[in-house]
Amino acid sequence: MRPPRGRAFLMLLLFLIVAGASVHPESIKTVVVVKSRNLVPYNQAVEGIKKTFAARDLAVQIREVELPSEPAKEEPFLRSLEKSGPDLVITVGTQATLSVVRTIKRTPVVFSLVLFSEESESLLQKRPANVTGSAMDIPINLQFQQLQEVIPELKRVGVIFNPQNSMGEIEGARRAAREIGLTLVEIPVTNESEVLQQVESLKGKVDVLWSVADSTVFTPRSVDSILLLTLRDGIPFVGLSPSFVKAGALLSFSCDYQDVGSQSAEQALEILAGKSPAEVSVAYPRRISLFLNLNTARAIHLEISQKLQSQVEFMR
Repeated sequence: MRPPRGRAFLMLLLFLIVAGASVHPESIKTVVVVKSRNLVPYNQAVEGIKKTFAARDLAVQIREVELPSEPAKEEPFLRSLEKSGPDLVITVGTQATLSVVRTIKRTPVVFSLVLFSEESESLLQKRPANVTGSAMDIPINLQFQQLQEVIPELKRVGVIFNPQNSMGEIEGARRAAREIGLTLVEIPVTNESEVLQQVESLKGKVDVLWSVADSTVFTPRSVDSILLLTLRDGIPFVGLSPSFVKAGALLSFSCDYQDVGSQSAEQALEILAGKSPAEVSVAYPRRISLFLNLNTARAIHLEISQKLQSQVEFMR
């Protein structure tokens, strides 16, 4: 005798519920996003990460946390993170990335919004097998090409740097300058006093002062002096960020923070699909903005073409 149809339906429904309860949690991937701090660029990157995951047909649970600001709490936080056993960790910002990479050696780590300079440069040069990600560095060759558009007579690109901090960037800049017919004028320094002395004597030696993120070169005191002296001597100054342009630098380059987050999420998806982090190349920004201070351009008697003015973002 066959069971009533209603009873058969209930039995089938019960089976599906039980089967779903036992299988579904195992199919969900867990991704922990660790931010360095609660800052707008980092939040924009996280938004890009979440949107990219949401657009894919993949069961992923994303947990967003912030690196503790107190050093004493950092180690327990990282131990707890490792113990929780996520399938993948995405770090946002250099500080969070360095802390996580030092501790987590087996779980895949994908970084986002990391600026390669000094300590963090080792992530690119000797990155662990479980690490890849998306940097926020604008490729140097693209920077120099943009500079040629802004300054048509450009020949000599000056850069002040501490060799102990920034030789990787300088070597890359040498190659980029040589490839497009520019001369890189290298100005090595070891302390803040030397920075100020060199900036005083730049006139006639360089056509532009380009920047690398070097902690010896850029201090609160030196930044003010560089802005003042380059303006006095009519030397275009390329700042490290749009905030430099707002303060008086001629121009700076910037990436799209949300899109860098999306790039990191795309890399994470490749890893969750089976690739190892070592197989996924480090990515660089694919969307670049040029910020320009028109008041500074006028002050140093640099004419900006109408075509270029239609392509850049202005700060006055």
